[in-house]
Amino acid sequence: MSTLFMSSKGGNCTTVTATAFALIAAQRGQHTVLIDLCGDIPSVVGMTEPASPGVNDWLAESSTADAQALVTSGTPFAEGLVVVHRGARFVDGEPRWDKFVEAISSLPMNIVIDAGIGHVPDALRHAVDAVTMVVKPCYLSLRRAARLPHPTNVFVIDEPGRALTVKDVGHVIGSPVAATIPYDPAIGRAVDAGLLPSRVTTLFGPYFSLPAE
Repeated sequence: MSTLFMSSKGGNCTTVTATAFALIAAQRGQHTVLIDLCGDIPSVVGMTEPASPGVNDWLAESSTADAQALVTSGTPFAEGLVVVHRGARFVDGEPRWDKFVEAISSLPMNIVIDAGIGHVPDALRHAVDAVTMVVKPCYLSLRRAARLPHPTNVFVIDEPGRALTVKDVGHVIGSPVAATIPYDPAIGRAVDAGLLPSRVTTLFGPYFSLPAE
């Protein structure tokens, strides 16, 4: 299973949601690789920032690394979970998206990709099993989201006090709402304290539908 998380606008909790999804998948017995295309996952999980090459180095035009090298470039973080960090800030040359697609399609494990608001090439969008858009019921977010290709499903961060509803989000984006996650300051506090991994089941577990292996 491969899931790509993305959003139409910053500030929609995409990285935290993708990370929580990967952590819970690993806890439920799915050997999971979490690939960080944005660069914030080490901070979100309270992990020392790796100095080794990462996914951007793997994607470099001159690279010859294969699918196994993508996994081994990652850092085992929790039982059943490997985090492949961003590495270089930018990809050198033309990114090897075709090889990346081949790699994630061939790996015999659960793949979770945090793309944030970055560019998602069509080849990658079509290769993953699900494109999940994370969004708040925010007019600016939905205005931008309506111009993007339809995701497979939507995870809504249900922030109180908004004029728009979860139903409005699904209607505007035109994709089913697969999860509604209440906006909870405890999530921010857990991230700030580096405690998201130990609290993820309590904070996110009730909202993710994931089969155990």
